[in-house]
Amino acid sequence: MVGVVLAGGAGSRLGRSKAGLRLPGGPAGEPGPTLVDWAADRLAAAPRVDEILVAGGGAAIEPPANVRTASVTAVEDGPGAGPAAGVLGAARARPGSRLLVLACDLPLAPVGLLSALASSAADLAAAAGDVSDRWTMNLTCALWTPPALGMLATRVAGGDFRLYPLTGCSGLSIEPVAAAPFGNPDDVLLNVNTADDWDRARRLFDATSLAALRLAAT
Repeated sequence: MVGVVLAGGAGSRLGRSKAGLRLPGGPAGEPGPTLVDWAADRLAAAPRVDEILVAGGGAAIEPPANVRTASVTAVEDGPGAGPAAGVLGAARARPGSRLLVLACDLPLAPVGLLSALASSAADLAAAAGDVSDRWTMNLTCALWTPPALGMLATRVAGGDFRLYPLTGCSGLSIEPVAAAPFGNPDDVLLNVNTADDWDRARRLFDATSLAALRLAAT
């Protein structure tokens, strides 16, 4: 299984690239991790992940200091645009692999949720705010397997770059994985798109959160 950080968001609504945003540091004043570093750190702590790919659309990536694997590699985006291009870039770089995908702009998705995704036997498993509503599934916090990746590639080749329609494909086994056991779903799946989102994420993420999220990996 390969961990994939999606780091290519332009951050147009935020007014700056998301990849280099830095979360609050520890009580001793040390700098916090960047969103890319933190996503890679959590993916590396998930079971059976021994390699991390960063799909950054050309963004400069420094290997995270606390990642629990020796291999962190930047890869080019694949065909299409947006998250689909990042997912397909990783699939092209590691054909036949199962991809545990996490967008860097989901800073509060904990290791426990990623571990639950990694344990799924479905073709496509995604974190969900409400397991009864497939439209709450977040496919940028998800396990992608070769059948789902192949179907995404086919849709992208036809000009449809959206991820969500795959949750309704009858040819795939789909599993929504509940975010609720890990906290308020609105917090766990907080997507940093605007300055207000970023302010909220920083308020929710503190040194205690950092320690708790890393402890969940052990």
